[in-house]
Amino acid sequence: MKLHSRDQAREGERPAQTPVAKWEPGRAEYLQFLVDSKLVYGCFEELVASNDVFAPFRESGLERSEALALDIAWFAEQGLAVPPPATQGSSYASFLREMVAEERWEPFVCHFYNFYFAHTAGGRMIGRRMAENLLDSRVLHFYQWPSGDVDKELLPALRAKIDAMAAGWTRGQKDLCLGETAASFQLGGSLLQHLSRPPP
Repeated sequence: MKLHSRDQAREGERPAQTPVAKWEPGRAEYLQFLVDSKLVYGCFEELVASNDVFAPFRESGLERSEALALDIAWFAEQGLAVPPPATQGSSYASFLREMVAEERWEPFVCHFYNFYFAHTAGGRMIGRRMAENLLDSRVLHFYQWPSGDVDKELLPALRAKIDAMAAGWTRGQKDLCLGETAASFQLGGSLLQHLSRPPP
């Protein structure tokens, strides 16, 4: 909890950020967040699919890139120009690819776990707020999981597979994973900058 900011948790030690409540992002900012999210989710999915060490994480039902493609297409139908990925998304995707190219499996698992769980759990709260404020309460595909109950089935099943993998690691491997936690919060959380502060 210390890795959270003080406005996110009582135990947080990072400086408080400008909360979403104090700046109202528009559809363009939300679309940028979705574009960057699609890039990062697509990167995770690609890397998991192409490296057998991550085979247990495949087809979890939590994959989001196809759902995000549908949502981005809907925004385009509403007349919004779809932007290219911003630095937040492209930098994170590049970082993940470099990590896997170097076979740094344990740190990658840390990023995978924190991104999927943080953006699935906290992401729904953001999605509800954006839907109410910007989309006439439309529920995007991003926040729908047709493969099963996200809280009772999908997240617990993926967590069990990650725990099973980590159970076979040495203490040193576990430390490599845990040592990446701060970076995973920073890089994964950077996508929320599109919604939490005005663009420069």
